[in-house]
Amino acid sequence: MLNKKHIAVLVFGILVFSGVALSGCVDPEEEEDPATFLSAGFAWPTELDPALGTDASSSTAYTNFYDPLVFPTQEGVDPWIAEDWEISEDGTVYTFELRDDVTFHSGNEMTAEDVMFSMERLTTIGEGFAFLFADFVDLEESEVVDDYTIEFVLEEPHGVFLPSLSRLYIVDEEEVLDNAREDADLIYEPWGNDLGRDYLLENSAGTGPYEVYEADVTDHFYGERFEDYWGPMADNAADEFRMYALGDPGPERSMFGDETLKITSEWLEYGTVTEIAEDHDAKTGAYFSGGAFYGMMHTQKEPLDCIHVRKALAYAFDYESQIDDIFPESELPEGIVPSILGGALEMDMPRQNVEKAQEHLEDSEYYPDIVENPDDYAIEISWTGAVPATEHVAGMLAGDLEDIGLVGESNRYEWGALIDAMYDKEDSPHIAMVWVTAQYPEAGSLLEARYHSRTANTWQQNEWLLDDDLDQLIDEALAEPDIDERFALYEQIQEDIMEMYPSLFLHTQFSRHAYQDYVTWPHAENPEEYAVPTIGYNIDARMIEVLPHDER
Repeated sequence: MLNKKHIAVLVFGILVFSGVALSGCVDPEEEEDPATFLSAGFAWPTELDPALGTDASSSTAYTNFYDPLVFPTQEGVDPWIAEDWEISEDGTVYTFELRDDVTFHSGNEMTAEDVMFSMERLTTIGEGFAFLFADFVDLEESEVVDDYTIEFVLEEPHGVFLPSLSRLYIVDEEEVLDNAREDADLIYEPWGNDLGRDYLLENSAGTGPYEVYEADVTDHFYGERFEDYWGPMADNAADEFRMYALGDPGPERSMFGDETLKITSEWLEYGTVTEIAEDHDAKTGAYFSGGAFYGMMHTQKEPLDCIHVRKALAYAFDYESQIDDIFPESELPEGIVPSILGGALEMDMPRQNVEKAQEHLEDSEYYPDIVENPDDYAIEISWTGAVPATEHVAGMLAGDLEDIGLVGESNRYEWGALIDAMYDKEDSPHIAMVWVTAQYPEAGSLLEARYHSRTANTWQQNEWLLDDDLDQLIDEALAEPDIDERFALYEQIQEDIMEMYPSLFLHTQFSRHAYQDYVTWPHAENPEEYAVPTIGYNIDARMIEVLPHDER
């Protein structure tokens, strides 16, 4: 049942999203309810179910409503739900000792049975972060040793298994199964139900610092602080955490002005963020998120199935103007993955050279017809409306292609529609402009997500390389337990990928936000110490302070 506070929040949200201007009606400093809240804007859709999403907004939801088995850092991982572990000499058995003081939002105690169920559920559903575990964890041999000890057995050594466990979010087995449907469209065996898939669309079943109390999958999630949370929280951590579907500058300006929004989305243009901060005497902050911006070229779609056409595009694009005019806090890439990630290789990357672009075009199998009849080879450049800046990049690329005699067609997608298109090789556009961020702080995370065949039909890649030799080499690297040897394999993989020219490597990503002056956000204010080069872990509401109303 919703209490008075929740009803007030719901009405407030309805008014905001129906376009009613609240700034003249309600003074945030005079609200009857003195509770503090932290709110941020995100691209949508966002998945609440930790077995379904991998994008930035979904990963942020998991950070705030759930707990992972281990917690990612700049250097690797720290103990979290698992407070200690041992790894067998052959690297195939991982034994974890769990905390004994963790409670789910339902009030149920968390035990090793819940951890095992979380792994079984994730790999059975086979979506989201399942690709990190499904091919490696032997669930038949893995076992719950006792209430606070679990043993995961791997099919073979997998050197990145431990850091990958920052993506195993622990769900409440009892609550999930109590709310599972036997009449759903998707039924999973041997359970004979949907494993709570419908229920977790709009509910949380975790142990995280915030518990979902209001959810609308079309535009927002609200969570209240979990009073029995076991972990550390900042002194002035907000009483509530709210996620809004945003990205359009107009609503963000309005909501930031009336203080409904505390942190702008990361997808606003640089100038817009600056203007919002200046207009409201607010702060700006940026952190390196461990991601990069790619122009993902469909290598099996004419004319991009010809490497010389792909090279022509790589040398046609004006990388420096993209930084100067659109993303001034980002940096030109020094390799195909960001240099902050372990095992990243500094490389001689393409820069604009129109003469070289034309030479490669002349070497292509489609020449001269591709320049004599360019409309017959029009290249679709897709971008998402959730990130307005990508329209400018698409337009810039289209103009650069025109300079070498090609036709580029800028095409806007809603984020969900672009995801759907990228799931299918036939529907995937020629070029998809997408940021991808590491799932854990090693180069192998991006190499797998971006170029391995097991993630080909996801939003994380559009290249459709489907290269068995490359897959084998990536698997060999990920399996290598010795970190130096693993990083050496990463370097070889990066060299091999660069020879294929499957992508436009546009820039390394800095996420920049405006946020209210009474908010203290360590990740944005001191990124060298606090920022985590892993998707979804930098808007960690339990560590962000929001001053009480009477102290602002």
